[in-house]
Amino acid sequence: MKSFRIYFLLVCLFASLCLKAQLNQTEALQIVDSIARGNYVSYYGGTDALTPAPEGYQPFYISHYGRHGSRFLTSNKPYHHLIDFLEKAKKDDALTELGQQLLPKLRIAYAASKGKSGMLTRLGGEQHEQIAHRMFCNFPEVFANGHFVDARSTVVPRTKASMEHFCAELKRLNPQLDIRQRTTKEDAYFMKPNTDSVKRTPQQKAINKLALKMQDSLKATINISQRIFKDPAYVTRHKQNHSKIAYSLFEIYRDMACLPELGLDFNIFTPEELFTYFKSININWMERTGVLPGSEPIYKRIYATLKNIITWADIVIQEQTSGASLRFGHDTQVFPLAYILQLDGCTDFPVSNWEESYRYFSACNIVPMAGNIQIIFYRKDKSNDILVKFLLQEKEKHIPVKTDIWPYYHWKDVRKYYMNQIRTSAASL
Repeated sequence: MKSFRIYFLLVCLFASLCLKAQLNQTEALQIVDSIARGNYVSYYGGTDALTPAPEGYQPFYISHYGRHGSRFLTSNKPYHHLIDFLEKAKKDDALTELGQQLLPKLRIAYAASKGKSGMLTRLGGEQHEQIAHRMFCNFPEVFANGHFVDARSTVVPRTKASMEHFCAELKRLNPQLDIRQRTTKEDAYFMKPNTDSVKRTPQQKAINKLALKMQDSLKATINISQRIFKDPAYVTRHKQNHSKIAYSLFEIYRDMACLPELGLDFNIFTPEELFTYFKSININWMERTGVLPGSEPIYKRIYATLKNIITWADIVIQEQTSGASLRFGHDTQVFPLAYILQLDGCTDFPVSNWEESYRYFSACNIVPMAGNIQIIFYRKDKSNDILVKFLLQEKEKHIPVKTDIWPYYHWKDVRKYYMNQIRTSAASL
């Protein structure tokens, strides 16, 4: 019981600090073992109490976009790199005691991961079952007998598996639900829009080059060879790179959050080293999403997803039906969707000094494994005023639309605001 309480307190500390609008270095170092995992961090939502709806209003529709759950590394190259070299070093009696301890742990982790690159882990399936369970319990009116559930996933196996776990739990809770699942490339235009229509900027090459240089320069400062090898020069003598060895181990360390059943810990890094990786990860996310000043606005591709959300909501409202639209994709869709929705904490990052972007942004905030956005729709008898509220990681969020009943917004105001954003974005492409 005591250990559970300590774990619970650590989770609460992590969630409260990670979700702050601004994070200073002292606070970051307190939770760096979690935030350094970035988009590999395990899902931590569902702990907040939700605000009751205004009198007379009942939920009738949920529009959702979720990332797949915890997964195996998308490539086993870090294992191949480290195991092969450490085995050679062991034969040469070049490993420290810590290095000798690492090798069997790496073999165990690799054995569990072999042939499963990018696939959903057991934890990943459980995460979606738990989110589905809470969604059902929080909004039972949406999942009443005969109501529809339209579930779509990208064609990547881990997103399809996430959808199946989610829907299986809903079906277990109410076998009478009409659940339809679909995985097809035909839905890519809104499930995983490409960047072909996004206008390139003249500065893009320079920004990409600078961002990559900054990431590489941060990673290059990490050298853990002296902890693994008796003589760190052994690494260079065998034409290996110190920072590559460190980063390979860091990638494996991150992924162990997805495989808690193994009970393996590869964190031989100092808090300051993890913090350096954390800063590098943040720069990468901001560059690849196009939110750095002057960069190609890659995030604009996700307006196709937002338009789909609005179109399907309009149909449900017009036809006076009830149910849920569930979409299962990737962090590269959830992040830009949170950004264009302008959920608080997910937009307007002051990034004049890229290395300090961590103060305003953390991948663990927006795209943990199984991270999700839920838009809940409410209606009232004899009223045309539809209300909505926005959840990120099942936590109520603000959007830049005026309301007199937060966390609830009038759908007519929300729809008008986002349709204007879509039109403005289309005009600039």
